[in-house]
Amino acid sequence: MKLSYLLALPLLLCAFQTPNSTRDKALESLANVERSFAATSVKKGFHQAFVEHMADDGIVFAPQPTNGKRLHAEAPASKAILNWYPAYADISASLDWGYTTGPYEFKANPEDAKPAGAGFYLSVWKKQPNGQWKVAVDMGNNFSPELIKEEVYQPAVATKGKTIKGAKADLITKDVQKVQPYYPETLIYSHGEYPVKYKNGSIEPASNVVYKTLGHDISTAADMAYTYGSYSQPTSKGEETGNYLKVWKVFDGEWKLVAHNLVPDRK
Repeated sequence: MKLSYLLALPLLLCAFQTPNSTRDKALESLANVERSFAATSVKKGFHQAFVEHMADDGIVFAPQPTNGKRLHAEAPASKAILNWYPAYADISASLDWGYTTGPYEFKANPEDAKPAGAGFYLSVWKKQPNGQWKVAVDMGNNFSPELIKEEVYQPAVATKGKTIKGAKADLITKDVQKVQPYYPETLIYSHGEYPVKYKNGSIEPASNVVYKTLGHDISTAADMAYTYGSYSQPTSKGEETGNYLKVWKVFDGEWKLVAHNLVPDRK
C-alpha cells in the first residue's frame, strides 16, 4: 500500500497544479531571457547583445525598419552602456510568441554618474526551431532621463476562456483604420513622454494619423500579433512622419492593441 501511494503521489500533485502553471513558467522563461539580454548588453556591449539575441530576420528601426543582427554586427565598437529590464510581459497561448516592454537607460561612458538618455523599449519575441527565444522586432521610444522611475515587473495574467483566433484580414484592416482599437490596458508610447495605460491617461484616440503597414506577424495560436510601418500626422508644427510598432491581442474575438508605439523621424 505504501509503495502504491508513493507511485500515485506524482499523479496527485500534477492533478492539483493550476492549469496555467505551464503558461506561467513559459512567460517567466521569456522574461528571464529579456533580463539575460540586458545583462549581456552591460557585460559585452549593446551591439554584441543584439547580435546574440536578435533573430536572423529580426527587425529594428534605424530609423527605418532594417535587419537588426546585421546592423549591430557591422556597427563600430562602443563603450556606451545600454541597460533595461522588463516591466510588462505577455505570451501567446501557443507559448512560442510573446512581448516584453520596460524602461531603459543609456550612458555614453561607463563611469558616468547619470544617464544621458532614457526611454521605454518594446520587443516581440519568437521561439526559434531550436527552442531558443529570439527578438523578432524591437523599437524604443525616448524621453528625458529625469522622467525615469523604478517599475515593478507585472506579468500579464492568462486570458480566461477558450482561445479565439484572430483573422489576418481583420488585423490589417484595423492596423490602418483612423481610430485605433484601444482598450483600458493599452500601453501608449509618446515621444518625449513616459508611457501610460489608456485607462490612466487623458488620451483620446487620434483620428488624423495615416498608417502604412510594412510588415506583420501573427502567433501560432493566432491570438497575438504585431504590425509595423510608417505613419504621418498633421500637427500644429507641420506634418509629423515616423515609424510605428503595435502589439495586438484578441479579446472577446476582436483584435485590440496592447502596445502602441509611435516614433517620429528626427529633424
